[in-house]
Formats: sequence, structure tokens, C-alpha cells
Amino acid sequence: MSKLIDDKLCQYFEPEKVEEAFWRYKEAKHDVLTEEIRIPMGADGISSKTFEKELSRRCQFISKRVIQGTYLFYPFREVNIPKPSGQERVLAIATMRDVLVQKILYELLYEEVEKLFNATFKLDRVSCAYRKGKSAPYAARLIHNYIQSGFQFSLDADIVKFFDVIAHDRLISIIKDLFGPESRVSTLLRRFIKTRGVPYRDEQNERRNIQIFHHYKPPRNVRVKGIPQGGVLSGMLANLYLHEFDRWILEDLAQEVPLRYVRYADDFVVLLKTQEDLPAIHSRVEEKLGEIKLQLHPILDNLENSKTKYVDISKKPLLFVGFELTLTDIKVSPNNIQRFQNKISQKLEKEKSYKFSDNPRERFFSLVDYVINKKIQGRPENLCPVCEGLLDKNNRNWVGFFSVVTDTQQFHDLDKWIRAQLCQYFYKTYQIRLKRRDFRKAKLASISQEYYKNHRLKKCFWNALNFQDILYEEIITMTDEVIQISSHLNI
Repeated sequence: MSKLIDDKLCQYFEPEKVEEAFWRYKEAKHDVLTEEIRIPMGADGISSKTFEKELSRRCQFISKRVIQGTYLFYPFREVNIPKPSGQERVLAIATMRDVLVQKILYELLYEEVEKLFNATFKLDRVSCAYRKGKSAPYAARLIHNYIQSGFQFSLDADIVKFFDVIAHDRLISIIKDLFGPESRVSTLLRRFIKTRGVPYRDEQNERRNIQIFHHYKPPRNVRVKGIPQGGVLSGMLANLYLHEFDRWILEDLAQEVPLRYVRYADDFVVLLKTQEDLPAIHSRVEEKLGEIKLQLHPILDNLENSKTKYVDISKKPLLFVGFELTLTDIKVSPNNIQRFQNKISQKLEKEKSYKFSDNPRERFFSLVDYVINKKIQGRPENLCPVCEGLLDKNNRNWVGFFSVVTDTQQFHDLDKWIRAQLCQYFYKTYQIRLKRRDFRKAKLASISQEYYKNHRLKKCFWNALNFQDILYEEIITMTDEVIQISSHLNI
């Protein structure tokens, strides 16, 4: 395995491949609402624009160091992101070059790691985060199916500071067993795991100004436990760490009690048919996690604030990965509805700062066209020019993410709320009353219509046939030739 995986590493990290990875990453970071490229700067003080100016030289440097086995990761710039619970999550912002190495390494290892995750049909359906074809909506749909088949009692569990406490000795042992103890891949992953971050606050508890990284060179301290949170490589390693736990639940625990199990990163649910089995299952799960140096959040007396809880879904909805699941429906969670409304409200608060016409009614048309519609519709669908099928597996807008929702009344209610907010704002600010014809003329996008549109879209015909050996350009050429021949024959 060591030689094979290292040979593959040399192919994936050719300078041209590294450059291609940069352009793909830049395109993914294009914000359709602002037309900006949003790539955060790392702790080396080098912005993506500066990196791009010397792209060829920097990609050659990355390629050479990785292939020779001398590549070192730069310390991460840590930022604190508020969580819905009111606490904060520490995200690790990598340098531009480290981002590329992580992404290429993820693609390099993906197939090998997937052999573990999809070894059986049941195992393949467990881990829903950081995997292609898996997602939070996928997890919600799975759980909904299980609930409808009678598994209505849930252990809704959350691991305490999972990414921060992962044991290095165990994770590195897993990596060595999988990729070989002496391989350059194992060495690169070990260096990634051991790389520390620059704290969000300095010694005086003041937030570090991002400009400081233009002249501040952080020390290369070693991380003793946990892994950086925020990148695809971290997600892959997290899944690897919990893989044996997943197998234990499916192969051992499920033999004792009928259950269903779904995990999204460090959040997971164990679904049962009888409420009486919940405490025993909870105890067994806690004990098993303790063996791999992890622990669950305790069940609090105030269940509303408890991250680990028992849920009787016939009496109370199960909230999981942004969805609200009942015995009959999949809904958008109340928190996500509120966040969407907050974002629309923020757009209205900034309305006066937009450089639109001075005419209030024309400002309304511009606001709808350039701001509100883009927020609702997101990025345009990436359609195949041959069959007009959807090329992307996931639609790039808010309602596209929630397309598995079965209670569409939520979307109709949001449409009404948006119209009411616009009417209220323009009357209060400009003393004009908006009429139905104004909304029709402005062509205000509808969330409910976007929902139905997403369900009508079909996947690309060519992707469905899985023509992996045919280049996309060849498909287009073949199609053009067929059209020309048909035209010549008057077919």
C-alpha cells in the first residue's frame, strides 16, 4: 500500500494539478450575491490575490515539497464562530497553499477511505458528513424513513468538543494501518494533525487584527490532541476516527436491540422502537465512546438546553442537522427559518447604501432584482448543454438545501413574510404603498416556486449513464455531429 499510495501522490501533486485545484477552489468561493471572491487569508499574511500573481512558482514549490516529503503545514489562523446555542466554535483558517494541499490530499485518499465507509450497504448509510453524495438533507431523509417504519424513540447525542479532543495516538495508528507506517501520505497527514493554530485572541484577550499577519510570524508549536476544524481533510479524519464506533453499533449493539443509526460528524441519533431501551443503549454508547477517549454531553434537567436527550418523536419533533422531523413530515428547523429571515432583514437594513436610482419605486425593482432574488435563488443551476439536466448534485440555494422538506406550507409562509417586509419597509422609508402589480413587474422570486422547480429538475442524462471514460468535450462533439448528420438527412 505504501508504494502504491505514494505513486498516486506524485501524480496528484504535479504542478499543473495543483494549479487546477486553485482555479476550482477560486470558482467555488465566488459569491453570486456580491460577485466577490471570498477567500480568507491564512496566518502567513498572503492573500489569494497575492498567491495568484505568482501562481506557477508557488504551485511548483508545493509540488516539489510534497513529492519529496518535506512539506510542512503553516500554523492555522483561528477564528471564533458563534453557534446557535450561544457558544462559539473555533475554526482553523489555513493558508492558501495549505488549502490546496488539503483538497488534493482529500481527493487522493477519498476512494481508499470510502472502501471502509461503504464496506456494507448499512455501513454506507451511517456517516453522512464530508462524503460525496452524502449530506445533511440525505441524513434527514434517512431518519424520516426510519421514523415512518416504527423507530420513533431517539437518543439524540452530541460528543463533547469532538474535534478538539481527538486522541492523536489512536488517529495516527489508524492512518498508519490504512496507508502504511512509512508512506509519505501518512507522514503528511501526521504533520497536518500536529499543526497548531494561532489563537483568535492574544495574551491580553484582545482580538488579533488580521493585518498583524502581514508582519507577524507565528511559532510552529505542536498540537498534542484534537484536529483543526473547518476543512474537508479534517472531516475525513473525523470519520476515520469514528469508523470503528459506527461498526460496533451496527454489528454488535444492533444484535442486542433493533435500532437504526445515523451520524453527521459528531452529532448522531440512535433510533429505537421502544422507549424502555433508551437508558440501556445510552449507557452502552457512553461506555464505548469512553474507550476511544470521547464522551457525550450529559442529559440536563432542562431538556431544552441539553445537547444529549431522549426524544419521543410522537410527542416532540426531533431536531437534527437543521431539520425538524416529526412522525409525518420533514420540516425546516425553527432556527433555520429565523436565520433566513434575519438575512433578508439585514438586506433591507442596508437598502439605502445600495447605489440604485433615487426614485423609490425603481429602488424597489432594483432591490428585488439584484438582492432579494439572488438571496432566494442563489447560484444559477449548472445545466448540461446536451440534455439540459442538472449537473450539480446539490442545488446552490437555500431552498435547494431544504428540497427534502415535505411540509411546503413553511415556504408559502416565508413568501408572504418577505412581501410583507418589503411593503412595510418601503412604506415606512419612502411612504409608498406597493401593489401586487409592483411585485409582478419586479418578478420577485418565490421560495415555494423554487422548491417545486427543484423537484422538476432532472439529473444530467450523461451523468446518470456514468460515462466516466468519455471526456465532456467529446460528448459535445459527438452531439454536434449527430445534429449535423440529422440536418443533412432532413431528419
